[in-house]
This record gives sequence, structure tokens and C-alpha cells, in this order.
Amino acid sequence: MHKSHKIRLYPTKSQERFFNKSCGVARFAYNWGLNKYIENKELIKELTSMKRVEYPWMLDVSKNCPQYAIHHVEKAFINFFKKQSKYPKFHKKGINDSFVAIQNNIQFNQKNFKIRISKLGWVKCAENLRFEGKVNSVTVKRIADMWFAVININVIPEETLIVSENQVTVGVDLGIKSLAVTSNGDVFENPKALKSRLKTLKRQQRSLSRKTKGSNNRKKQQMKVARVHYKISCLRSNAIHQVTTKIVNNADIIVLEDLNVKGMIKNHNLAQAISDVGFGEFRRQIEYKAKWKGKKVIIADRYFASSKTCSCCGIKNENLKLSDRTFVCVNCGLIIDRDLNAAINLANYSPTQKVCGSEACGEGSSVVVIQQSPSLNQELINYLN
Repeated sequence: MHKSHKIRLYPTKSQERFFNKSCGVARFAYNWGLNKYIENKELIKELTSMKRVEYPWMLDVSKNCPQYAIHHVEKAFINFFKKQSKYPKFHKKGINDSFVAIQNNIQFNQKNFKIRISKLGWVKCAENLRFEGKVNSVTVKRIADMWFAVININVIPEETLIVSENQVTVGVDLGIKSLAVTSNGDVFENPKALKSRLKTLKRQQRSLSRKTKGSNNRKKQQMKVARVHYKISCLRSNAIHQVTTKIVNNADIIVLEDLNVKGMIKNHNLAQAISDVGFGEFRRQIEYKAKWKGKKVIIADRYFASSKTCSCCGIKNENLKLSDRTFVCVNCGLIIDRDLNAAINLANYSPTQKVCGSEACGEGSSVVVIQQSPSLNQELINYLN
């Protein structure tokens, strides 16, 4: 089991210059390897043999910087040939600056919160390493004007897994108004990280557009814009981590929707709000945290009409609009919150059941019959009362 721990670093000015130089070496090696990859596959050997003569400045930093950059080129091409990513592009200075500082061996000063970087020495950290296990690598990366060490660790799986008090299946409905609504009635508010700081971001970006390209003032303003983006990402990430951790710790089976996010953001009226929620990150965290805890995750069919189907009688309401926040069943008279209704349907979802809208149902079908479990029926009655 692999875990990563990102720790902020507090380098001195000289250490920061070393980090920048290392990022430059890694960027140069990546671009050099990308340019020569098709001609020669033995890139590491070729670069090692020629760097002492043609690129002596590479010797000022750790040998891991150029070597891992070449490995990243190879991985980028493998992903491209597997059609998992686009054709690799050349790296630019100041964009996603990072380098692999340590391989396998890591030294931590637990008392003074310091980490030892090869060819540099001890660098002050914000905290100590939280996980125990074999360290695979340490990557130093820059976000805005801050430096972080991302430590990849091979952790031994826990023998005693956390078992929830109530052995339940939980359906999770994701949305914009609320980040997530579960079938047991829990509602997690959406922090709206981007919207809450959109005015600040626009103001900083307007200021950046007025600065002369190549000037020092423009570089300073770029850092201010980057810091705003970092704060937005931290707010969003923190909210998703809290929600996903609570859901995984209190359920044994978690049912999520298979959302077509790329299709959803084509609606320009909702694109910004949908992107601000982070549906893809939510699902990713649920899946890996469930794997850590030994829980099961079920992804409902993309055409499963969780919002339009009555969670009590199973009749599908084709007239339900996106603006309707309350579900009203014309058959049994059920009145329930739209998101809670969808979450209950997801909790009852069975991968073998037929889903309207997919090839399993014929055209014109309008009813989905869901077998309701007694426990969820009782939960629904308690909620309505």
C-alpha cells in the first residue's frame, strides 16, 4: 500500500536557489529526453556519459534530478500509447516546477523537524513524517512561492481494519448546492471555494494583466495570483477530505454515481460551479480510502435515474426539472428532498438491475422498479416524521 505525505518546507535563500537549480536541471533533462526519445531509448546512459563535458552544471545537484526526469518522459509516452493522455509537451519554467530529491534513503530529524536533501543538507519542515514504512522517493515541488516535499511511502497494511458501528450501505448523491447528501440524511455543505474568492482572484488577475512582461513586478504579481489559487485548492481539498473520511469510516458499502463531468461542464451556465465542486477528486478519494479501510465501493450505471425515481414506489417522474429541489411522487404522494431521494435510490442500487435509459431497457420505458430494503424504508419513515 502506497501513501504520500506532503510537508511544507522552509528553505533558506541559498537552499531555495538550490531548489530552483534542481528544478531547472529536471526540466532541461525532461525536454532533452522528450526531444531524443524517438531516436534513442537508452537516454539515461547517454545523458550520464555526456553531462560532465557538455552540461557540467548538472553536477551541482543530485543525480536523481535528470534520471527521474528521463523516467517521467518514458512514462509520459507509455500513457500516450495507451491513450491515457495526450502527446507529451515540453516543460516550461515556472509551471509545475519539481524534482526528485531522494531515492529510497531518507533522513529525518524528528526533534528539529528537518529533512536531509542530497547535496544540500538539512532543510526545515513544517511537521514530521506521519507514516511508517519504506520510502520510495521524495519529490520537492513548488506551489506559488512555497516549497513542499512529497514523500511516497510503501506502508504495511493495517491488520485490524476499522469496522463501522452500523453495518449499512450508504448512497452518496453529489451536487452543487450541497457537496454531498447521504442516504442516512447527512448533508455536507459545499464550501464553494472558487466562488468565495472569485472577486479577489479577478482583482489580482487584472493587476497582473497591467504589468509589463518580463518585469520583476509581473513576477511578484504572478506569485500573488498563484497564492490565491493555492488557497482555493486548499479549501476545496480540505472539505472533500473531511467528507470522504467520514463517509468511509461510517459505512461498509458506498454507492456513487458515474457522473459524466466532461459532458456536464459543457453547460456554460453551470460549468464554473461544477468545476468548483471537484466531483472527480471526490470519487478518487472515496475509492482509495475505501481500499485502505477494506470497504466496498459500487459505481452506479451512468443512466440510472436516481433523481427522477421515487425511492418509495419506484415510479419515474419524467417531468422533474433541475430547478425542482423537492421530489413529489404523483403515484404514492411521497414528498422528499430531491438529493435525499437520489441518495436513497443509490443505496438501493443493484448492479444487476435494469436501468432505464441504457440499452437494457427498451425505448419508451418509464418505470424503474427497485426492491426497497426494510431498513431504508424505516429510515425514510423516520425522516418524514
